[in-house]
Amino acid sequence: MKYALVLFVYSLVGTPELIHQEELPIEYPTYYDCVSDGYITSYSEVMRAGRQIVEDKKIAITFQCKPQNSV
Repeated sequence: MKYALVLFVYSLVGTPELIHQEELPIEYPTYYDCVSDGYITSYSEVMRAGRQIVEDKKIAITFQCKPQNSV
């Protein structure tokens, strides 16, 4: 089974709010590969946003490895 990585970016100021959701255009051959890249990609997104935005908006990122239908 193959997997797709879906990132969820939240702002935790006040009531938690989903501010961005993105499914990456990569198919991972294993769940392990997807989860490993999920942590790396989440970290990269926090670094890309920068300290000020992360602090001001209280950014948190979660992810899901979504099974893809095999054809």
